[in-house]
Amino acid sequence: MELDRDHIHQLMNEKVMGVISETDEQHLQNALKEYPDLQAELDELLLEYTNWLEQPAIQQMDSEAAFALIEDEVRRRKQLRRRRGFTYFFISVAATVALLIFFTYPLFTNRSNKSDAGPKLAFNKTLQLQLSNGEVIDLSTKQDSITVNGGTQLNNTNKTLTYTTKDKTPSESQVNSLWVPPGMDYHITLSDGTLVFLNSATTLKFPFHFAGNIREISVEGEAYLQVAKDQNRPFVLHTPRGTVQVLGTTFNVNTYDSGRVKVSLVDGAVAFESADKKTVLKPGQAITYLDAEGSDVTSLNENELLWVKGRYKLDNTPMTEITKVLPRWYGVQVVIDNQKVAEKRFTGTILKSEPIQEFLDAIKLTTGAESYYKDGILHIR
Repeated sequence: MELDRDHIHQLMNEKVMGVISETDEQHLQNALKEYPDLQAELDELLLEYTNWLEQPAIQQMDSEAAFALIEDEVRRRKQLRRRRGFTYFFISVAATVALLIFFTYPLFTNRSNKSDAGPKLAFNKTLQLQLSNGEVIDLSTKQDSITVNGGTQLNNTNKTLTYTTKDKTPSESQVNSLWVPPGMDYHITLSDGTLVFLNSATTLKFPFHFAGNIREISVEGEAYLQVAKDQNRPFVLHTPRGTVQVLGTTFNVNTYDSGRVKVSLVDGAVAFESADKKTVLKPGQAITYLDAEGSDVTSLNENELLWVKGRYKLDNTPMTEITKVLPRWYGVQVVIDNQKVAEKRFTGTILKSEPIQEFLDAIKLTTGAESYYKDGILHIR
């Protein structure tokens, strides 16, 4: 390819600063292969930034405080780059280079350890609806309108499923199963008007039509519900370890961990019933049920509801817990290579809309834990 050195130099700077896009990264790598002499220039630029990193002022920065600043600063600079072009962006970075180097250096110490195998999916990656008759509908493809047996009309747009049905078969005989794969979230409006927000790696079982004097669904994973009020028909949500009974309310249910269920009540009233106990919650309360310990009522943690907005807030969270989140949000198998890393803790935010590498870089910054891929599996060490 014809070499545009000015453009390549721009990409080199963007790579060092940690704001290069995937497309531009590939373009730069192609240029480095075709013109090997460019590698020396890139190495020199990386060395310059490495030297900055070794300055005492940077080494003494508090990692958790730095992460909070970095998170906002990097996004601001990305916006500046789009609005005002590379020249202004480069000058802006030079003005606060110490902070940015603290952020970007691990990008390139980590990437040398990665193989090209990429992440391996831990679950079925297809968003799909399995009807009560066994038919499977792939909702990952762009199908705005789908007609299924019984005259039910599905509308699959903007990560939301709505439907109308003429089939009034009793609900217990026509349960459908909706699977949301890792890395996605999805919404569905049930026939009674109840809104259900489904997190990654979650299964919802529901009927197209609620018959009789009760509305019943099942959830495995995590869901946030705004239940339509109906005084004559209670709403019952089944989990692997108990049931949630409501009339009309907003709440969150999490069943990801085996032997554990957590219900968080935003408003209204719910009752959680396990095998041996029934507990009524008030707004602002949460109940956690463990097989071995029973139930415990605490205050609602609003950070745990941020997943609805595509965020996962971590507050001094052990790495062992973080490695449970990554498979669900990114569909990658995760292995921690040693116990010392497993005991490390992290404070920060995962954004589902951003690549996993940005989060791994933040972990490197605040804990020193490095990551690499081997045979498609993500290792943290």
